[in-house]
Amino acid sequence: MKHKYQLQTIEHKGGFKFTPIGIPQPGDVIKATSRDSIKKLDEVNDQVLEMFDDAAEELIIACDGDKKKALKKALAYMSGCHKEILANRSLLNGQENCITYQIDL
Repeated sequence: MKHKYQLQTIEHKGGFKFTPIGIPQPGDVIKATSRDSIKKLDEVNDQVLEMFDDAAEELIIACDGDKKKALKKALAYMSGCHKEILANRSLLNGQENCITYQIDL
């Protein structure tokens, strides 16, 4: 509450308005990095894919034949988000329930 009053004072004295914006959550970051990873897959030469046939089959079998689940597991591991669900935290200071403000001048 004290911080909100301080922000209002700064806005009033500075002649501008803070705009509260949502903090990117871990799920948003994972989705963005996944899209980046998919773009980088274009760099994979098709001639090397054959070397991964056995591993791909083993992974599909380990996922009870569910190819989509196997792919999702591989992407989760590549993203680094594979051990547990990430808690929603501020990317600025690591604290939960924080708000980021943007100043529009």
